[in-house]
Amino acid sequence: MDADTKPIPATGKYRLGGPRAWWIWIIVTVFTIYLFNVQTMFSVVQGDIKSTLHLDDSHLTMIAATYTWAFAIFQFFGGAFLDCFGSRKVLIPAFIFVTAGVFLYGIATSYSMILVAQVLMALGACCGFVGAGYIGGVWFGMAAYGTMFGYVQVLSSLSSAIQQPVTENILNHLSYEKLFVYLGFFGILLVILGILYMRNPTPVSTHKSPFKVVGHNLIQIVKMPQMWIAAIWGGIAFGLNLALGVVWTPKIFTNAGFTLTNGNVGSALLWLGLAAGSCFWPKWSDRIHSRRIPSMIGVAMMLLGLVAVVYIDMPVYLMYAMMFIIGMGATSHMLAFTVGGDVAGGPLVGTSSAFLNGIMFIFGGILQNIPSSLQSHGAGVHGMFLPFIVAAAVALVFVFIQKETAPRS
Repeated sequence: MDADTKPIPATGKYRLGGPRAWWIWIIVTVFTIYLFNVQTMFSVVQGDIKSTLHLDDSHLTMIAATYTWAFAIFQFFGGAFLDCFGSRKVLIPAFIFVTAGVFLYGIATSYSMILVAQVLMALGACCGFVGAGYIGGVWFGMAAYGTMFGYVQVLSSLSSAIQQPVTENILNHLSYEKLFVYLGFFGILLVILGILYMRNPTPVSTHKSPFKVVGHNLIQIVKMPQMWIAAIWGGIAFGLNLALGVVWTPKIFTNAGFTLTNGNVGSALLWLGLAAGSCFWPKWSDRIHSRRIPSMIGVAMMLLGLVAVVYIDMPVYLMYAMMFIIGMGATSHMLAFTVGGDVAGGPLVGTSSAFLNGIMFIFGGILQNIPSSLQSHGAGVHGMFLPFIVAAAVALVFVFIQKETAPRS
């Protein structure tokens, strides 16, 4: 152990931003990428699941929604528990739950087992993305919080973009069941690394009534009007990206007369756009000392891209470009987390991130299900996706309402 990472015996304090900080951040970020890829992999494996377990489209929609809704419910508590208990006591169990869910996904022989696997993965995943943001804040300081969070989103999005065509190729040689079992063994490796290294830079005080503290923290967050405004427009932006990236992009492409492979490429470009935006929006926001201006531009890009892919006939390369633009615009939802950090401050950063992420997944669950519900009532492709465009317009209105929270210097 070098001088940068050696603990001071009296306090157990480590230097912020040192090698240990980066190593712990890498572990949690890899965990986030792992669970994010397992989640978005559903858009590729759903056809195999449908044929293997003899399901229909409504079952597939419910499988996707089960994860989303369970994640949203658990999410409200994940960040508050991080603030209350610290990373070690929260993230190691999270690693275990996700790994167990991945294994169950691989051995599932029925619809109900798939649903249970989704709930298990959601229980652990609720601390993943927020946990990576939390680690960035406590190990690198709140000044770097938005930037570190952006790095997590960049890596997650890039991995999802790469994962989808890779998974499609792997499934030509391997069943989805075996693929998930192999992924489960990788989860065991993450559990071992978490046990060996996961901790906070300073010890977290254990409260006598931790659940009261968690409740108190959540109450403080929900009393902040700007937090709700950020949650609404950020939730719509994220929810639209999730609905398109996990379920609906292939459907949009096939309805436009293109192949399923074209649709999977479109999904990959959506995630690439998300990665590009994650590199750009947080840094630009800090540079110009504004949250509102980048958010307005991002949401407007998403709205225009949606109108184009739903209502305008275009060649496939323009469809690809529009998916990239939608993804890049949707990444403005990252600035909702930055707004939350500005409003809540350091002591409640985990709680604010979890609250916002929970709301975002609630929107994701709603938006994922709307097109299939409209389709079952006879709506055509234009009618199915009109609510997506309306939602994006509503998000733009809420960005205009959002107060500027960026520090002036």
